[in-house]
Amino acid sequence: MLIDTHCHIDQFSSPEDVVCECENSKLRVVAVTNLPSHFAVAADRLRGHKFVSAALGMHPLFAPDGIRELAAFKRMAPQSDFIGEVGLDFSRQGIASKAIQERVFEEVLCVVRDRPRFITLHSRGAEAAVLDGLRRHGIKAAVFHWFSGTGKVLEDIFAEGHFVSINPTMLTSPSGQRVIAKSPRERILVESDGPFTKLHDQVCRPTSVAIVYQNLASRWNISNDRVVACIKSNFDSILGRVALTSPR
Repeated sequence: MLIDTHCHIDQFSSPEDVVCECENSKLRVVAVTNLPSHFAVAADRLRGHKFVSAALGMHPLFAPDGIRELAAFKRMAPQSDFIGEVGLDFSRQGIASKAIQERVFEEVLCVVRDRPRFITLHSRGAEAAVLDGLRRHGIKAAVFHWFSGTGKVLEDIFAEGHFVSINPTMLTSPSGQRVIAKSPRERILVESDGPFTKLHDQVCRPTSVAIVYQNLASRWNISNDRVVACIKSNFDSILGRVALTSPR
């Protein structure tokens, strides 16, 4: 079973077709959202699906809208095992909303620190700040999606038990290749980040994660089956902690 730990299914032109593709392929997908209102729609439409799970999100670039949805986030979080996309963005695109982002992210961390969850993080230009937030709130085993920070922060991420997720675009970018080279196998997950990534000028879909598995098999000089087993073990190590504390 292949796993896509970070995909914006609701941002495709035909989300229903993507979901059907994943279910038919038995492709496990964490369907991240940008706002609680988006999550509410996704969770309703995905109810009953075996392989695709909606994640409660509060994307940092949506912080001005997100701050108005904090009450909804707090209301939905207790029953949500999957959280994402959440975090900070201090790039040129996001720096203007830095103060609002920090306020929203702090509120998010306060809400999700009560028990283990699967958390997928945005950290562009703010990697150290995101890690510090996790540290202050005692949050373990979170996933840094499309990490692009320094080697030192990457080392700190692994030292504190967190993960990184690798997407097809990272396979050919210098920064992405550095992350892969410096990441222990037991700390790697796989993502498509579709439809916001491309492979050979084609928009990535959840099924595009297959190329990441193949690339890792080549890099590690092991069979594709062993890579599949490794990524599944990493994913299950997080879900096992979630299952022990998930509300019944």
